[in-house]
Amino acid sequence: LNEETYSWLKEQTAHPKTVAVGEIGLDYYWDKEPEVQAAQREWFVRQLALAGETDLPVIIHSRDAAEDTMRILKETGRFREHPGVIHCYSYSPEQAKEYVKMGYCIGVGGVVTFKNAKKLKQTVEQISLEHILLETDCPYMAPEPHRGTRNDSSNLSYVAARIAEIKGVSVQEVEQTTWENACRVFGVR
Repeated sequence: LNEETYSWLKEQTAHPKTVAVGEIGLDYYWDKEPEVQAAQREWFVRQLALAGETDLPVIIHSRDAAEDTMRILKETGRFREHPGVIHCYSYSPEQAKEYVKMGYCIGVGGVVTFKNAKKLKQTVEQISLEHILLETDCPYMAPEPHRGTRNDSSNLSYVAARIAEIKGVSVQEVEQTTWENACRVFGVR
């Protein structure tokens, strides 16, 4: 990100089909250098401010940056107006509950179908369906039985089915509730 691309991003917020600012956030998985992480935090704060200025929810990416993501969201007060979604959620159920208290929805995708996704399955079990959004993270993280292939929205039925199984509800209830959640978060119908 630089001033030119930030300017472009700002222009996009005025487009009538824009419903959120994102995917924005922190990713410390690849960038371990302190100066790079500091730059990520600065741009994240600016992008959150842009979302506030334009009255749009955010789609938050946070990988290996749980503490900084939470701290920045609390410091900026970005959860007070129109929060958004914590995309491709991978942290603890306890942290998910904190995000839910702040008004965020938790994005759940194909990972919930993986055998080793214990934390995400616990998260789905412990938070209400009214705070879950279905996601693909296309082209990544296709659900079982298509793991390792290109992911797309045709695979959401596997995600919905796994969530329904975990929650002990029908697939139709998962589909309807998560659809309503998405409409509410992004202000569309």
